[in-house]
Amino acid sequence: MAMGVLKGQEATLQVAMVCLDELVPEDDRYRRLDRLVDWSFVREQAAPYYADELGRPSIDPIVLVKLLLAGALEGITSARELCRVASLRLDLRRFFGFGFHERLPVHQTLSHAQTRRFVDGQLFERLFLRSLALCREHGLVEGTHLSIDGFHVEADAALASLRASLAALAPPAEDAQEAELERPSSVPEPPQLSLAGPCSGPTPKRRSSNRTSVSRTDPDAKLRGKPGQRPHLVFRGQVAIDRKARCVVSCRGEEADGFEGDAVEPLLDRARFACPELLSVGADSGFAAERVWRAVEERRLTAYIPPQPTMLPAAGEAAASESQRRALAARARCKSAAGIAAHRQRMADAEGVIAELKNRHGLARARCRGTPLFHLQLVVGCTALNLKRLASHVPDAAAGVAAAASTAVAAAIEPCSSHGDRTLRAASPAAASVQPSAVVWSYSVCLN
Repeated sequence: MAMGVLKGQEATLQVAMVCLDELVPEDDRYRRLDRLVDWSFVREQAAPYYADELGRPSIDPIVLVKLLLAGALEGITSARELCRVASLRLDLRRFFGFGFHERLPVHQTLSHAQTRRFVDGQLFERLFLRSLALCREHGLVEGTHLSIDGFHVEADAALASLRASLAALAPPAEDAQEAELERPSSVPEPPQLSLAGPCSGPTPKRRSSNRTSVSRTDPDAKLRGKPGQRPHLVFRGQVAIDRKARCVVSCRGEEADGFEGDAVEPLLDRARFACPELLSVGADSGFAAERVWRAVEERRLTAYIPPQPTMLPAAGEAAASESQRRALAARARCKSAAGIAAHRQRMADAEGVIAELKNRHGLARARCRGTPLFHLQLVVGCTALNLKRLASHVPDAAAGVAAAASTAVAAAIEPCSSHGDRTLRAASPAAASVQPSAVVWSYSVCLN
C-alpha cells in the first residue's frame, strides 16, 4: 500500500461547499430534541419581558433558553466556557440555528438574561412543565409513586465572608415596664445592647452558626457541616422523582436552614397537577415529623417515611401521645413489603438523580447568589434531565419525516456568490414546514 499524500498548509486554505445538516449525525441528542420539542411557546412566554416599540433587535429568546439548556446538559456552569464550546461544536450551532459565519451571543447577554431579564423564573417554570408533559405524553412517567430527597449545593460564597450578626437584646421585665411609663408613646424604644463580662483563662475558640453569623456576599447561603467535615456555605435543593424513567416531577430550591420536611407539602402540591393518580410517596427519616405525616394523609396519600428513634416510645412503654402513635404507624408501614420497596426505590431513584444532577448537570455548585437564582438553576437542571430522558428513551419515529424534509430544503437552497451569504427558496410545503433550527444551510467556507 502506498503512503498517503501529505496534507499541509494547502489543505487549510481550500474553499469547499459544506452542508451543516450533513455534518451532524442523525442520532444526535440535539437533533432528537428539535424533533420532539416545539420551541415556539418560548417566544409567547417571553413576550412580556421585551418592549413593544421598535428598537434595536435583541437575541431570540429561544436561542437564550437553548443556550442555558445546553449548558445544563453538558454540565458547563461558566457562561464564558459555554459560549466558547458552543461556537466550536457543529451540533450546538445547528441546535441554536446559527451558521458557520454567525457569531453566537456573548456571555454578558446570557448572564443578563438569567440574572436580570428572566430572574422571576416563570419562563423556566413553564419550560419545566412542558418537558414533564412531554415525558408523560411519551409514557415516561407512571405517576403513582414519588421518591423525595434533598441535597446541598455549594454556595458562591466563602467562609471568610461570614460576619457576626448583632441583634438587639430585650430589656428586663421591670425595666421595660418603667421605661414604657416614662417614655411617650410616639418615641420608639431604642435597641439595648449588652457587653460580655470579663473572663479569665485561655481564649475560647469561636464557632460560627446560622444564628450568630451571616455571609456578607450571599446572606441566603447558610452554614452547614457534618461531623468530621469542614463546614461550608450551601443551599438546599429538593426533588421528587417518578420511578418509571427517573424523571423529575417537581423541584424546589431553598435556604439550607430549618426543617427539610417542610418542603414535602409544596412538592406534593406541584406534583399533583402532573400526577393526579398519585398514591404514595417515600422519603428518608430526615423528613419525618408529625405534621408531615398529617399533611400527606390530608392529601389521601400513603407516606413511607420512617420515624427517627427519638420519636418512638421507650422499650416497654405504651404509646401515650398522638405523635408517638403516628410514629409507630409510620414504622409499621415502612416495614411492610410496600415500604421496603419504597425504600429501595428512593435509594435507586432519588439518590441516583441527585448524583446525576451534581456530577453531570452542573449542580455541584451554585452559579449565582441568592435563593431565587439558585432555584432557577435547579429548574433548568431538572428540565435538562427530563429532556435527556426524552431524547434517550423515546423512539425516533420522526426521523424519516425529518430526513425527507431536510432533503427537500437542501434541494431548495441556492448558494450565493458572496462568501457566507445564504438564501432559501420554499420550493415545497415540506421545506416550508421545517423548524428554523433544522433548516439546512450551505456555505462556501475557507478552512483557514
